[in-house]
Amino acid sequence: MTRVLTLNLQHGLSRSGRPTNAEELGAAVAGLGADVVALQEVDRGQPRSGGVDQARVVADALGLEHVRFAATLAGDVRRAKVSPDRWGAHDGAGYGLALASRWPVVSWFVRPLPRLPVRYPVLREGRPALRDDERRGVLAAVLATPSGLLSVASAHLSLLAPVAAVQVRALLRSVATLSTPAVVAGDLDLDPWLLGPLARGWQLPQAPTFPAAAPRRQLDHVLVQGAPVVAVEALDLPVSDHRGLLVTLDRR
Repeated sequence: MTRVLTLNLQHGLSRSGRPTNAEELGAAVAGLGADVVALQEVDRGQPRSGGVDQARVVADALGLEHVRFAATLAGDVRRAKVSPDRWGAHDGAGYGLALASRWPVVSWFVRPLPRLPVRYPVLREGRPALRDDERRGVLAAVLATPSGLLSVASAHLSLLAPVAAVQVRALLRSVATLSTPAVVAGDLDLDPWLLGPLARGWQLPQAPTFPAAAPRRQLDHVLVQGAPVVAVEALDLPVSDHRGLLVTLDRR
């Protein structure tokens, strides 16, 4: 069996919206028994979260030796949302995606996804404003598991459903070029009724994940191809405004 967890970490905020330290964050995920973890909204070296490498904290708490962070934003995000010069690559403070695995990684991949090239109107505190569509991308790995190769991707898609639909098609095409079985995990910002027609040929385990306190929607997904899904569970954790989604695959 292989247990895959996806979690929008909300940069480690507690359920009450308070920043957590490394010990609290590790305790929040310890004992979940996941073999592979896909994280979104992860801080590394950010002053707002105490300079913690949150991906490493989560990986260590779960006993996962192999971990990588990919920056979608570079620098102190309290001051400005600045994209790294090369998507996914940034050595300093950053914010973005992460993958952690119990098993060795044969190869890593990072790539940007399409986005809306112009600003779009929103209401901010009751007043009209313009917002940039944040740059999105995917962090993927091919893992050498005891049952053979397994491809896993972590992604966080646009808040705009039409843009997220374009992104998920590009995401699935990219992952389909890797080894199977394959897993695409993340906050895809699409409900199952929208995602299903875009992900034909992929299993779509379902459990509500948002908002965490009383979930009414499923924005977080673990799409699976090439291995039977035998269990799915939405985890109510002490951190984040999303529930974690834990999916068990039978890879015997």
